[in-house]
Amino acid sequence: MKKFLIYLVAAVVILGGLLRFSLEFEGMQDTAIDQMARAAMKRNAEGLPNPDALRVFMCGTASPLGVGRAQACVAILTPTHFYLVDVGAGAGAEIQRANLPLERLQGVFLTHFHSDHIAELYEVNLGSWVRGRPEPMRVFGPRGVKSVIDGINDTYELDRGYRIEHHGEDLLPGHLGKLVHRTIDEDLVLEDGDLKVTAYIAEHDPASPALGYRFDYRGRSVVISGDSNVIDETRRVSDGADLLLHDALSVPLVTTMAKAAKQAGAERLSKIATDVLDYHASVQSIVALNDEIDIGMVGYYHLVPIPVTIVQQKFFERNLPENYVVTDDGDWFELPSNSDEIKHIRP
Repeated sequence: MKKFLIYLVAAVVILGGLLRFSLEFEGMQDTAIDQMARAAMKRNAEGLPNPDALRVFMCGTASPLGVGRAQACVAILTPTHFYLVDVGAGAGAEIQRANLPLERLQGVFLTHFHSDHIAELYEVNLGSWVRGRPEPMRVFGPRGVKSVIDGINDTYELDRGYRIEHHGEDLLPGHLGKLVHRTIDEDLVLEDGDLKVTAYIAEHDPASPALGYRFDYRGRSVVISGDSNVIDETRRVSDGADLLLHDALSVPLVTTMAKAAKQAGAERLSKIATDVLDYHASVQSIVALNDEIDIGMVGYYHLVPIPVTIVQQKFFERNLPENYVVTDDGDWFELPSNSDEIKHIRP
């Protein structure tokens, strides 16, 4: 048996080497790229499964000033709805990788206007426009959203003009390339068939006003905090929800980083790390919710700091209740309609 395994490993290594060598030839390169293109287009044409469920895709779980993950982005899908909550840097690639149906993207809900929540708004708008979205992309947000969206539209005015001139107005209608904004406050902000979206006030000073959102669909519910401390509004809106996605900060990790930066003479980094502590929910405060409200599942996202090692990951997992998870880019949650089931699917 031992000899067989040795021969098997050797054969795999040799075949891998031969395959790699074969790609030095143009004929093999042409064949390979043709097969990859066919597979990609077939996957695109087939689209995603579309069950009768409220589905959630994590298209960004990072906080700013980190590497390895996309910044804040959550996708909400039903058989007839597709909305995003925030679109940070790197989120567009995660959306493309998951083959989300950009042609039917109906809008984006912004929690606030920190760069890691708005950085790829136009990139997603462009991808959706190119895919044939039939209406302008709506962007909902608190006071200030008009300024943000007007600025993005102005910044990319030349880009839109070049693309329309190149591809033609029939393929890329100009009015569909511009984002449209809607200023919202706490309340029921959207009722679209069976989907209801309610905004609530979050605490993220000085980024104020800031919002969180609750999505309700056919007996299922998801709450997305954006960036916020745990406050009474968090408890009120999340009580009875199936899934809460909340930004999460590890106090031990951040304080250790601040101390190490100060000892190294990096005073600026030390102050920035210390400042972060007061406007993100600590892991401990989120765990406490499990005893305070009725909640089906809680997922940490917008992780501060971004865990890039297994040791850092373990800090977020300390004392984690059974119904809590630490999310990663590419995670799915599926909540079948009129059911209690919550499926958490890792990529």
